[in-house]
Amino acid sequence: NDELYTPAKLVDIILAFVKDMYRILKPVLGRDPIIWCPFDTEDSEFVRVLSDNGYKVVFSHISEGKDFFNYEPEKWDFAISNPPFSKKMDIFKRLLNFGKPFAMLCNEMIINYQEVANLFTNYEIQLLAPDKKVSFNGKTSSFACGYFCWKFLPRDLIFVHMEDNNSGKYFVPANLFRAKK
Repeated sequence: NDELYTPAKLVDIILAFVKDMYRILKPVLGRDPIIWCPFDTEDSEFVRVLSDNGYKVVFSHISEGKDFFNYEPEKWDFAISNPPFSKKMDIFKRLLNFGKPFAMLCNEMIINYQEVANLFTNYEIQLLAPDKKVSFNGKTSSFACGYFCWKFLPRDLIFVHMEDNNSGKYFVPANLFRAKK
């Protein structure tokens, strides 16, 4: 169950922080920063929402022969995505080794895993946490998710309010979720 399609509502909550990253990085880079969405196709809500908001985005997905563990775009400045949960440790290790900012949407229960805590102890990991357990499929979610970040947020822990949890009558499926139906 590693292929969950992130609803746009969860991408929307990080947009203000993406804007801040652009404002910080653009003068340093002398160009618009490039966001890498390493677990996404062009139909992903990350790619769609970020692009629709005027940000430069490169994306890659294993289904297109671009395995995160063997592929890196020529140019990118920070990464945003929803990685496969089963590979979380290897993903975080590789991201940290790049030395570039990132924001990865994950089940917040990962902070209870000893191996994750051991890895995160050596880094100043940040958390952007929605105030609701957001649904990916229209049913009430059994888990809370948030963005685990590195060098991305203005402070280490930020809670964000969401109007609804994306379930029941408020459900707005991700484009890819609709396509799979």
